[in-house]
This record gives sequence, structure tokens and C-alpha cells, in this order.
Amino acid sequence: MIFIFPYAGYSTKAQSADRTEQLGSAGHMMSITMPDQLAGHSAMRLADSLFEKSEYRIASIEYERVFFLTSDFAVKTEALLRKAACLKQMQQFRKAEQSLNRANFAGLNDTLIYKLRFQSALCAYLGGNFNNAESQLIQIHYFLKDTILTMPSLLLYVLVLNELNRWDEAKEKIVKWISLTDPPPAVKDSLLNIISKIYHADDYPKFKKLKNAQRLSSFLPGAGQLYAGYLGEGLANVSLQLAALAFTGYAFYFNYYITAFIVGYGIFSKFYIGGINRLEYLVNKKNYELLRGFNDRLKGEILKIMENG
Repeated sequence: MIFIFPYAGYSTKAQSADRTEQLGSAGHMMSITMPDQLAGHSAMRLADSLFEKSEYRIASIEYERVFFLTSDFAVKTEALLRKAACLKQMQQFRKAEQSLNRANFAGLNDTLIYKLRFQSALCAYLGGNFNNAESQLIQIHYFLKDTILTMPSLLLYVLVLNELNRWDEAKEKIVKWISLTDPPPAVKDSLLNIISKIYHADDYPKFKKLKNAQRLSSFLPGAGQLYAGYLGEGLANVSLQLAALAFTGYAFYFNYYITAFIVGYGIFSKFYIGGINRLEYLVNKKNYELLRGFNDRLKGEILKIMENG
């Protein structure tokens, strides 16, 4: 963006000089602006050719040059969109999202605004920033009233809501998408039947609760690990604690009281407390596995629906 700060002379004698300087500056700006515009178009063509050759890193640099060379917001927006496409090809989703966030929406038509916000949401989703993705999607549906234009974003909205564990809302969005696509009655009924099956409350992941796991292990060592779904760790933990207690009893039996307390009980307490502390990692890991498995299955079903819709 080019900012021009006007000024004026404060003396009568300075008016002529100021006028001459302004004319000279205008001429100088024309001599710079025209080549810059030409350079911008040339850079865009060069960047497009590099993109077609899969030279994504260099192409992204050229699109960045276009962004700085032009003062046209629409061209700037297109340059950012194409740069984001390069970054997506390089799996740099966070950088793509950050690049798109530099766009200025002033004067853009609804189509360009939709492209910007949708691509920002997509990059955020691919980069794991699900809250940011939802924010962009909310703005799409709040500010843009053309449902034909915004309809494709509903499926991305579904995927984002799945990742946020808001499956009932996701179900509403995909049902809305089906109604907007208006498939033949037989196809529509089939799709709605599939949605009812995959978004069934009884099938939602049953997440493990950390407090429950810790409470179990407090009373029965290893039980928390078993509750979290890690049988091997539970058995190993309780076995080590029993071995430590056995050594403590053995030492006491032969009157090695200090050894019994320092070594035997010390080892037991470390495994006891350590096992409880490790439960946070195990519970989070198990919950992630449950969530990932469920959402991946949903994603596969949604992709099938897209193909049939």
C-alpha cells in the first residue's frame, strides 16, 4: 500500500518552489509507478510459470513481490492467495494462514472475500488451528449472505466442528449442506440415513477421566493404567510396587530397618507416585487416540458424501 502525505508551503515565496517540487515529484512517481505495475504483471506471470513447474518456494517469493509492487487490492489479494497455495504445497500451513491474514478486505467483492476467508480457514484446519478455522467460517456465514457462494464451506465447517468435539453441531451443518445441494429424493434419503448412523450419540467417543484414573491408582496400584487402556503398563507398575514391598518386608524380617525404609519403601513410593503422575500422559494419549479414530472415520464418511452429493 502506498501512502502519500500532502504538504503545503507557508510562505508566498515558497509557493512557486513547492509547485515545481510537486510537479517534479508527480513526474518521478509516474516514472516509478508505471514500471512497477509492469514489473508486477511480469512477476505474476513468472510466478505462475514457476508454480506450474512445482517450483513452489521460488514462486511464493515472486507472488510476494507482486504483493508489494501493486497498489490494487484485488491483485494483492490474488497474489496472497497464490502464495498461500505454494505454501500449502510445501505443507507450511501455518505460514500460509499467516500470509492470508495480511489481506485488506477494503473494496473487495464477495467472491474474493469468500476465497480469502475460506482459504484462511482451510490452512488453519490443516495446521491444527481449529479455533482459528472456526472463526473464519463464522465470519463467512455472518457477513456473506449468498448461500450459493458459501455452501461449499459447510463441509469444511463440519470437519472443524468434528475436531472441536462438537458433533451435534457438525451434524446440523452437514444436513444443511445436503438440503442446499438438493439431490434427488432417493439420494437425499440415503445421505440423511448415513448421517444419522455416523452421528449417533451412542457412538461418540467415551473419553477417560484423569481423576477417575488417579483415584483408582491411589487405592489399587496399576488400576488407573488398566482403566486408561494400558494393561501392560498397569501390570508392570503393580509388579514393581509389589517387588519393592516384598524387599521391604524381607529387610524388616532380618532387622535391616534402615535399608528397609530407605531402599525398599523409597523404591515403592517412587513407583507409587510416579505411576499416578504418569496417568495424565496415558489418559491424554488414550483420549487422543479415541478422538483421532472417531474423527478419521467421520472424515472418510464425509468425503464419500461429497462424492455422492
